Amino acid sequence: MTRVLIVDDEFVMAKALARSLTQAGYEVEVATCAEEGVRRVTERRPDLVLLDLKFREMDGLTALRQIRAFDPSVLIIVITAYGSVETAVEAMKAGAVDFLCKPLDLQVLRMAIERALEADRLRHELFYYRERALETAEAGEIVGQSPAIERVRSLIDKVSRVDVGCAGDLPTVLILGETGTGKDLVARTIHRRSPLARQPFVEVDCAVLPPTLLEAELFGYERGAFTDARSSKAGLVEIAEGGTLFFNEVGDLPLETQGKLLTLIEKKRFRRIGGVSERTAHVRIIAATNRDLERAVREGTFRSDLFYRLKVFTIELPPLRERGDDICRLAEYFLDRYTKKYRTGPKSLTPSAIDALLRHPWPGNVRELAHVIERAVLVAEGPVIGPDLLGLGFQPTGPSDTDCPNPEVRLDDELNLQEVEKRLIRRALAQTGGNLSAAARKLGLTRETLRYRVRKYGIVPRSRDGATSSS
Repeated sequence: MTRVLIVDDEFVMAKALARSLTQAGYEVEVATCAEEGVRRVTERRPDLVLLDLKFREMDGLTALRQIRAFDPSVLIIVITAYGSVETAVEAMKAGAVDFLCKPLDLQVLRMAIERALEADRLRHELFYYRERALETAEAGEIVGQSPAIERVRSLIDKVSRVDVGCAGDLPTVLILGETGTGKDLVARTIHRRSPLARQPFVEVDCAVLPPTLLEAELFGYERGAFTDARSSKAGLVEIAEGGTLFFNEVGDLPLETQGKLLTLIEKKRFRRIGGVSERTAHVRIIAATNRDLERAVREGTFRSDLFYRLKVFTIELPPLRERGDDICRLAEYFLDRYTKKYRTGPKSLTPSAIDALLRHPWPGNVRELAHVIERAVLVAEGPVIGPDLLGLGFQPTGPSDTDCPNPEVRLDDELNLQEVEKRLIRRALAQTGGNLSAAARKLGLTRETLRYRVRKYGIVPRSRDGATSSS
């Protein structure tokens, strides 16, 4: 809730203004002299001050300069019954954001306040994006058609359609998954498809920021809160007002900050470092982590009440190794992206390169695949990318000769590697009655890798009774 301080010695009028602004949703205080107004600013730090210019002792312009010297971020609208062009120019030069003459039109006053707050919010957003150097030109997309990723899409659609009118009332979302599975992409997709799409999306990287800076970055601080706090600063919570606050790697959040995040979620309130009063915030919370939070709760490193509050709506992202043919789709997607980015001309992956991609365990998931394809595009001299350019290291193409399920299949001068693979696959499928999963275990492959090779060689799995198998 926006805090407004009215500094005016006309007590009756000030109280009338206070009632009107309170009804409009502001938190309002009144000071009846300039000295008291300056003191209230230093103690309570309002968001906006309505300041009269004429007082018996300290004049309004002096008070304005003292307030600006204390905290340049405080918004000040000057109100006076003795308006002139010269006075207005002097007040604006001293740091006022607007100048209104008495008697005040309440509608005009509210519009002036809203205009000043909106301009201030935009300045904070611009500062944030410049400081963090966020690149928002490419939002990205979720690529894949595997059942696992289709389930993720379905959950995103469901939670994105929820509309309760206020960001703070939207359900919290917890995104789980290994490093590199695309948790930040899912968070941005939820925001982009939700009613908050035109509002800020602010990321808090809990794993990067040191604990000593995390709280100041998140909640902001008042002037003098610590040695280098020469002026007050709004935190990411305030910048995200009305939008989405994304806690990336929330499992790394310190316990003390976890308690403050819980208060923000449940009470929609927070306090700046060094502040004496609470502020209201209406933000939608999305959190993501690659950690096992249930285990962290058992070990006492993560609060159970925060865990249950975060997991109102949970989305679990599958690792890349469990997404089957999505590996090929993603490889083609990144190949197209990086050939266009580096203007190398069209390039294609050889069948053996695709085979190597399917056999790789992908501990770094989609992020690792993107880096592998980017490197291959940069080092490839021709239009074709083979397995040697992927940099994945040696990958066995199947069981060794001594581990072969059929001792009769041996390498000889009449067989090439593909023929040996075909025979091994056919033999394994015959022994398992066309069961792909069982055949894959015999061959030491994943089911998706075997399924790819079956399609590649045009092999039709058949059950023991001769029927085509769909297993």
